[in-house]
Amino acid sequence: MTDPARLSLTEAAGAVRTGRVSARELVEACLDRIGRWEPHIAALTSVMAEESLSEADSCDAEAAAGAWRGALHGVPIAVKDMIDVAGAPTEAGSRLLAGNIASEDAAAVERLRAAGAVILAKTNTHEFAYGALTPPTRNPWDTARMPGGSSGGSGAAVSAGEAFGALGTDTAGSVREPSALCGLVGLKPTYGSVSCRGVIPLAWSLDTVGPMTRTVEDNRAMIEVMAGPNPARPPAARKGPRRAALLGELMTPMEPEVGRVLGSVLDRIADAGTEVEEVEAADPDEVIAVIFVILASEAASYHRRRYLEQPDMYGEDVLAYLELGMRLRAADYVDAQRLRGEYRDRLDSILRTYDLVIAPAQHVTAPFPDIEELVFPDGATAPRDPTLIRPLSLCSLTGHPAASVPVGWSSDGLPVGVQLIGRPFTERGVLGAGAAVQEAAGWTPRRPAPPASAAGTA
Repeated sequence: MTDPARLSLTEAAGAVRTGRVSARELVEACLDRIGRWEPHIAALTSVMAEESLSEADSCDAEAAAGAWRGALHGVPIAVKDMIDVAGAPTEAGSRLLAGNIASEDAAAVERLRAAGAVILAKTNTHEFAYGALTPPTRNPWDTARMPGGSSGGSGAAVSAGEAFGALGTDTAGSVREPSALCGLVGLKPTYGSVSCRGVIPLAWSLDTVGPMTRTVEDNRAMIEVMAGPNPARPPAARKGPRRAALLGELMTPMEPEVGRVLGSVLDRIADAGTEVEEVEAADPDEVIAVIFVILASEAASYHRRRYLEQPDMYGEDVLAYLELGMRLRAADYVDAQRLRGEYRDRLDSILRTYDLVIAPAQHVTAPFPDIEELVFPDGATAPRDPTLIRPLSLCSLTGHPAASVPVGWSSDGLPVGVQLIGRPFTERGVLGAGAAVQEAAGWTPRRPAPPASAAGTA
């Protein structure tokens, strides 16, 4: 068999089940990738090499006896360092939690293990998930560029083949942003559908845990394991939407290369029979202001004691956000929650008319980490981090499921994604629509080439 790390997650699981590859071989292939890629992308905070090899051996012994744990039997998965893995560090990218070892698995990790997944590594995060940069992680498609955040380590690790899938957290876009910039499928599930037990909070009323994978099918396999049973969950939507709403207010500003790819995709899905109509849900600048008030208020509440006792232990950017949050008033928070309800009602209304909502996953391709002000062709400038969350914040506020799905490439070889938003608890329908959009767009997956100093193949 060719390099097992080149398999998709579902292909790897199938290969273990048919005996074409062992779980140990999958772990060894990922460890080899880690050795070649990590000096260049710094995606991981810790690697449980011995533990994962031992767990893989247990999976292989069980497979030989005809015992299967579940759909992910023997497949190596990485976990963002905001999420507890028993016996491993959970440090949230912060000096404040240096040396903190988790005593038990987070709920999402428990579910993955129960389905047979092998937890291989922890991935880098922006400090306390409070930012978009994820230093020092770099993007495998161009290691001079950022992977996005705050789940940038998960995005870079899966893109480089260091794991077959990864967990991220998404509060204001932190799964979808790095997925778009790293060429992955990233799902923010319906708020509350995946337990956040064992996850360090950023903002309680916004936090979600979502899968990041190389394919739509892989993402579906992970979310079906992660999401708890919900008797009210409606049936999956039909695969190809017949009517889709395009959020016109999010189509500007736009890098020309992103606009070119998205324009082509919209034309192709229309040619494939989907009626696409432009609608408007909310003023994006107002949405960013609202989500910032809620996020900053809840983060300030969680960090209040540490902020008062050890402010010098926070990074400069996170400390500045916390200081702003401390100055917000209760009335600001209540007003923001009221507007949040209005956005939810508006998006629900749109989704009663349309099968799906389409929006950009990002306005730009992966930026350089030292450029904090983005410049668009009309001469307009915009701060980097608010621009990166601009197309993502609406359904973080409303709680609707949303996925970033790769659909094309810029002329310099960087991935471009589209965002698909669905009704609550229709994650499978959203992902099914993502597969249909990729098919209509003529999506051809690629793998990033390893840096010249790394031996081996991509």
